[in-house]
Amino acid sequence: MTPPLRTTLGVDGGTRDHGAAEHLVHAVGEVLAQVAGTGTDRWASTHVVRVPDAHTAVALSWADPGEGAGPPARADVLCRLAEALPGVALVLDGASAGPPELLGGARAALGEHRARRAGRLVDYPGRAAVERVTTPAAVEADSGVDAVEGLAGSDVRRDAALDLTGFARPVWREGRCVLLVQPGRGGLVAFEQRVQIPCCSAH
Repeated sequence: MTPPLRTTLGVDGGTRDHGAAEHLVHAVGEVLAQVAGTGTDRWASTHVVRVPDAHTAVALSWADPGEGAGPPARADVLCRLAEALPGVALVLDGASAGPPELLGGARAALGEHRARRAGRLVDYPGRAAVERVTTPAAVEADSGVDAVEGLAGSDVRRDAALDLTGFARPVWREGRCVLLVQPGRGGLVAFEQRVQIPCCSAH
């Protein structure tokens, strides 16, 4: 079961595809690692935004570091992000910064991420541990993935070989982190394949 999402950040840079959105997640993550101490407990997802035109925004969440992480600390995080990412809309809990025309997208991504109702996960606890040849049972045991499910509801054996080598992108669905899989050569593979994201998939 995924833990409660605590500090939440919505980000909209007007990116046009998943690759660019993942690059934005990587850039935001570098700043957060420096100013908020986020690490292996961080979650990040990409979200389709329909207005003013179709593009992709992102959202991130992480556990509060503990004492001393009140509003002043979060205000500093927002300021540092705004300095490092000019032209990008940011919504950190209730505060915001950046271009007004992109703030709606950042808020929409944040809302979907917080509710776990939509979005594809770029980063989540245990991602590096499961991006290999593994099994559905091991993925659920070793990462933040709540369930490994077959495409269109097909059955998935718990001990089936599952090749996630270097790339695994689950989705938020009905409050859970779900990895969709399908039959491939020699076993199961993820429904979304690396080839669909030519840029920054290793971030």
